[in-house]
Amino acid sequence: MTINQLKYVVEVAKAGSINKAATNLFISQSVVSTAITSLEKEIGHTIFVRSNRGISITPFGHTFISYVSSIQAQLQQLDSLIQRDFVQHEFHLSVASSGYYFLSRICAELFERYHSMGIRVEQYEDHENNVADLVDSQIAEIGIVRIWSCYKNAYIKQLRSRKLQYYTVADLGVAVTVGPKSPLFHWESDYITARDLRDQPAVMFSNMDSGPYADIYRRLHIPKGASKFVTSTRSAIYEVLSNTGCYYLNSTYPFNVLDVGRPSNYSEYRTLYLANCDITSEIAWIKREDYVMSQLANEVINSLAYYFA
Repeated sequence: MTINQLKYVVEVAKAGSINKAATNLFISQSVVSTAITSLEKEIGHTIFVRSNRGISITPFGHTFISYVSSIQAQLQQLDSLIQRDFVQHEFHLSVASSGYYFLSRICAELFERYHSMGIRVEQYEDHENNVADLVDSQIAEIGIVRIWSCYKNAYIKQLRSRKLQYYTVADLGVAVTVGPKSPLFHWESDYITARDLRDQPAVMFSNMDSGPYADIYRRLHIPKGASKFVTSTRSAIYEVLSNTGCYYLNSTYPFNVLDVGRPSNYSEYRTLYLANCDITSEIAWIKREDYVMSQLANEVINSLAYYFA
């Protein structure tokens, strides 16, 4: 098992294609394919299933990749450490999340507040389970996650087994967000039912397509449309909403509060409340049991509490 093999596995999982991963890595498709096949033979498990439609990740593959992603992130950190100029920073913050814009705003505010004194901010984006990996491996001091209530107990159980603590910030409703190209953008009501979403295309995170949260649509009784757009980044989701008729399964964020005085890029989208929904969407933060909160980490949490108060 080599570092390159692990890097190729992570990139293929992110890209959803061996050819695209090879392009991103600036190497040939055959090198990536051969390296992964060799790795699968070595460990005695299949990570990817190949077909004419592309690749899909096996159940073993999802678990394997969750561990490998953490290792890969640590290696990148190590490489960054080796190449970094050792400038002394008065303040340091490292935080992981699924790419929430309100967190980016908080980090930007902290950076502006302290940059004259010397500050280093590290912000990582990944899925909820991988956010826990980043906190557990001490790459991130704290993690900000969104958990559907139907998965909360299982998620907290996993965290406790790794001596990670979970703190609720806000309990939100479930909603769908659409862009101006969606027929739902001009929906007459602020509420929409699961049945109304029948045959509508969806954009989603990869872990809601084939990962641990892939049954959320069934739990919400939302019929899956024939077409879907799968990605691994939040920024891509909103690009898709701007340019297609897709909807995104989202939370009822208090945009009217978060955007007061400084509208965000998300003001061009419309969010509709999902009616008759008994599942909620919880914003929470996690940390290691043995971690003593730094000043900046505390300021992040206080700002989160303020935003969602």
